[in-house]
Amino acid sequence: MSSCRHAHRTPRLAISTLVLLHLLLMAGPAPASRISATIPHRTVFAIKALAENDVWIGTEEGAARFDGKAWTVYTTEDGLPHDVVTSIAVHPGDGAIWFGTFRGVGRFHQGRFQSFTTKNSGLVNDVVYGVTVTLPYVWVATTNGISRFNPQTGEWKTFNDTNTDMNEVWIYSCASDPDGHGDTWFAIWGSGLMKVAADGAITVYQDPDDIFDVDVVRNDGPLHEIQVAVTKFRNVIYAGAYFGLTRYDGTTWNTWTVKDPDSGLPSDFINTVKLSPDGRVVAIGTDKGLCLYDHAAGKWVTYQKDPRGPGGELRFFQNGVWRTESVPQAPAGDFIWAVEFVGDRIWVGTASGLYTARFSW
Repeated sequence: MSSCRHAHRTPRLAISTLVLLHLLLMAGPAPASRISATIPHRTVFAIKALAENDVWIGTEEGAARFDGKAWTVYTTEDGLPHDVVTSIAVHPGDGAIWFGTFRGVGRFHQGRFQSFTTKNSGLVNDVVYGVTVTLPYVWVATTNGISRFNPQTGEWKTFNDTNTDMNEVWIYSCASDPDGHGDTWFAIWGSGLMKVAADGAITVYQDPDDIFDVDVVRNDGPLHEIQVAVTKFRNVIYAGAYFGLTRYDGTTWNTWTVKDPDSGLPSDFINTVKLSPDGRVVAIGTDKGLCLYDHAAGKWVTYQKDPRGPGGELRFFQNGVWRTESVPQAPAGDFIWAVEFVGDRIWVGTASGLYTARFSW
């Protein structure tokens, strides 16, 4: 196949990814623990999908579950530790839902909440930005280090600058595989990336340039010491910073900024990253829209508001060629906080609401 034909075919596939986007019920707050037609708040920080008709979100004013028809809203009145919900994870063993909040961690199981805070547990700090499960542990990313909890024994352990090579202890994100096995990764503000292997071995990865302001040498390690998001699939991880994107497959590092000739990023300011269930495509949430990237194909697609009109805009980049196309539907917002894949759909949480799309690549 010629490069001309290949370049033509790829955008057609990408268009089908996003052209069916629709906005999801972004009206004002709903009463606590009641069925609602709306999400509790327009700012959506976290999304976790258990199935197409079982999607959880975390917002500024509580958590909510979508059953395919309506939302059930949960707040502190129902036992949630705090109404600001920053992260959500599911335990692959017992199916419990874990929530990271601004006042500790909440566990939701069989219709009941259980809260863990610095006052009633070994949690190192109550301000939680990430939660993930690597069996048998629940890992919690806080502003004062990492907490590891074993629900079977009740044992807590803290990881910080006293027992790891972290320079800073503000942990913004954590990630593990959905089946709960393998390594656990952390994105750290000021200390790069940290991996805890299945055998407990800890490795910290920082930018070898040792220059804080700029990434001097590409592809030599994490793009920057300030990392805010991480996602993984088997041996591949992607990490987002406010300075660009990093990929690592256990052997090779790749980094991208908007200035790089092989980059289709709409912005270097990245809030979240999420790998698709097959690990082929990574969704990158920026302050200028949603970006999808296929590393094997070198294909980038960005969906954002059209600056020239009321609709949306698709921007394609592959093999050094840019193409832009307008679409009727505008996204809920371009400041992306959360992304999740489930079935043939992608869910996107923004600072201005929630939207979903059919995903085919």
